[in-house]
Amino acid sequence: MNLKGLFLLCFFLTQAVANAQENDAGLQEMDSLISNLKETLELAETTNDSLEKIRAHIQLADFYKKMGIANEAIQHYYQALEIHKPKDTIFVYIENNIGAVNLSLKHYETAKEYLNKSLQISEKINFDKGKATAYMLLGSVAEKKSNYDLALEFQERSLVIFKQLQDSTDLAITYENIGSIYEDLGDLAKAHNYFSIAHEYSKNSPSNIQINIINNLGDANRKSGNLEKSLELTQQALRMSKETHNGHQEASALKDLAQVYADMGAYKLSYEYMNEHDKVKELEVERRNTELVSTLQILYNIKEKEAEVKLLNQKNEINRIRQNGLLLGSVFVVLVLAGWIFYYKKKKQQESKLYSYEQELLKADLERKTAEESALQREIGIKLSALTNYSLHLAHKNKMLSDISHTLFNLKDRNASMIKPKLESLVKEIDFDLAKEQEWTEFIGFFEQIHPNFFENLKSSASSELSPAELRLCMLLRLNLSSKEIASILRITPDSVRIARYRLRKKLTINTKDDLQTFILNL
Repeated sequence: MNLKGLFLLCFFLTQAVANAQENDAGLQEMDSLISNLKETLELAETTNDSLEKIRAHIQLADFYKKMGIANEAIQHYYQALEIHKPKDTIFVYIENNIGAVNLSLKHYETAKEYLNKSLQISEKINFDKGKATAYMLLGSVAEKKSNYDLALEFQERSLVIFKQLQDSTDLAITYENIGSIYEDLGDLAKAHNYFSIAHEYSKNSPSNIQINIINNLGDANRKSGNLEKSLELTQQALRMSKETHNGHQEASALKDLAQVYADMGAYKLSYEYMNEHDKVKELEVERRNTELVSTLQILYNIKEKEAEVKLLNQKNEINRIRQNGLLLGSVFVVLVLAGWIFYYKKKKQQESKLYSYEQELLKADLERKTAEESALQREIGIKLSALTNYSLHLAHKNKMLSDISHTLFNLKDRNASMIKPKLESLVKEIDFDLAKEQEWTEFIGFFEQIHPNFFENLKSSASSELSPAELRLCMLLRLNLSSKEIASILRITPDSVRIARYRLRKKLTINTKDDLQTFILNL
């Protein structure tokens, strides 16, 4: 191993030890920071201070976003939004950060959705900072999707607003974003110009932003063939990276230096810087992974403690509930026993009274039902008697008409002096019976009172419409009158009754084996 290789090995070992010591110190600081933020949140939840809860959730989300723990960051941003309902600057800030996290996860459509919502609210409430940030991030989304025209449009809109706000850091970032777009498009002159402007604005910006812009500017010079200027800028970026212990930017500067020396033809130096880049990158990845794992471990420990505290609180609550339950149960049992004893005594007293009351009520109800049944029987008897009288009257009327017909037949051979008195007598008899014609209507009325649904059931059983004569025949059959009695009432012969019954049977849905009289009686 040559002297230079030994020197490099010692250098990296020393740097690894220093990084390990720094990592331990950083982890302790990180543990303390997370614990403080969690305590702030717990205090806000205990006091139910909505504003402090929102602030604590946002601080935790910002911390996790910086550490690259996207799911925790988004979770706390969401929790802040659940508490904070107004569509104001805080809402815009959260929406923009959720969009930025989704952009880093390459969830471009989700990022665009949140950023458009933020832009809409920013325009509504005239929040220029939020609007400019949304435009800048939307430009980055468009650039990642290779929609460079739209990306430039969004970045230019963002640039106009940041100029009005005189925000040098965001101006530097936006100019750098535009330079990166032109670099992707292959327009190195414009890329170099925008990187140079970004460099001017970044002088008061955080070191990470300055180093990134210097690296981009050096790379643009290299691609343009200005290797000396590229070497100068990249070496400056490397120095600043080492001074600020920024491993990511240091690895990037070493890689750019290797490319510059390769373009100069100094392949040995290029090879050495590339090896150095690999080692620094490996250390940075290891440091980053260690930091991430340690952060997750700290987060796990905190959540485990929270779960233990929550479980302990739940157990205490359960014990308290059990104790209260036992106490209430004991009181309840005593009350139930006392109530049961009182109820039992009262029940025995009431049962004897109730029994006597029930007997009296049953007796009264029985007497009432007996009286009602007697009344109904009397009413039915009266109506049946009336129907019978009507039937007899109809029979009498028909006999009278038959007698009149016979008398008139005998008068045709007598002289005029004998006919007149006889005719006057017949007229009086006819007038007397005509006065009773309304009795058919009354007869039907009484019939319907005794058999209220008869005609409806009869019509529903018929295959065609029944004539008035057929309805009368059915009504007389329902009264269980014989064919002779029916013939007398309807003033027809028994044979005509038989024919009428036959025709009626054809209109009704009766089986050939069933009896018409039985069918009518069952309606």
